[in-house]
Amino acid sequence: MKRVCVFAHYDRDNIIDDYVIYYLNALKDVAETIIFVSDCDLEQKETAKLNGIADYIIAQKHGEYDFGSYKRGFLLAKDKGLEFDELIFANDSVYGPFYPLKPIFEKMEKKKCDWWGMTKNSYGMKEQKLVYKPKWEPHIQSYFIVFSKKVFTNDVFEAFMLKIKQENKKEDIITKYEVGLSKYLNKNGFKSSVYINRYWFVHNCMSVKWDEMIKKYNFPFLKTTIIKNGFYFMGEVIGWEDVIRNSSAYPIELINKNSQRLKDLYENKYSKLNLYRKIRFRMLIHCPPEIRYLIILFEKYTFIVLNTICFHKLKKF
Repeated sequence: MKRVCVFAHYDRDNIIDDYVIYYLNALKDVAETIIFVSDCDLEQKETAKLNGIADYIIAQKHGEYDFGSYKRGFLLAKDKGLEFDELIFANDSVYGPFYPLKPIFEKMEKKKCDWWGMTKNSYGMKEQKLVYKPKWEPHIQSYFIVFSKKVFTNDVFEAFMLKIKQENKKEDIITKYEVGLSKYLNKNGFKSSVYINRYWFVHNCMSVKWDEMIKKYNFPFLKTTIIKNGFYFMGEVIGWEDVIRNSSAYPIELINKNSQRLKDLYENKYSKLNLYRKIRFRMLIHCPPEIRYLIILFEKYTFIVLNTICFHKLKKF
């Protein structure tokens, strides 16, 4: 089966990080053609890293985030008249893969679906009185999606892609394009599926079930934001190095190198923890994942209720 992968890239320092190169090389095992699309103006010394890996490269700032890159890669594949059976959309928001991707594709081929993703998020977002509230809206997460020819050759798919434009808020991108894609394709009769299909009532299994997914279900990815932002200070990813080291031969130094380079993005926001957060952090370290998740979920929705009813100007939790 011939596949084309459109890979969406962004880096604040306008570089192609080593963990991205590792990921792209792994994608070569399942995709004959890779179209690398960056939302950065990359210099030639950076795009040279893709020699022998990417077949086509687009490296221009467009400000439309990952879906803008997906759109450009899809249109390039169409303009070039590429012949293929499946279209992959993937982006650099995950570390990995920790396991080979071929067995996953073999498993998903047996499901006879029109399109699929790695995971599903059970909730979308609804803006209400300047606050985004969780809304029950299951959707396939857009960091890794695979479409059959039935989908990507259909006019309704191209119509959706052509509507992608620059948005003012990240929440609008998620609502219109990530959640919107699932709603749109389902509405038009395309059957979907997911590789990990067991956390229906979890807000985002990538954030709270990451360790179980990697250890128990051979899940190949870990979200980069979990390592680099406040999740770490809240205790959700304590022991991630051991989880990966005991499950995979993935070079952990790639994660450490990337997170260290970008850590100043998050230090100002998270390094000065108040007394409550310090106590909370110590408490969560020693909790089993299930208890940790319940505590975090309780805190989150308690804050949302207070924020909505009493304190509209408080930061979201």
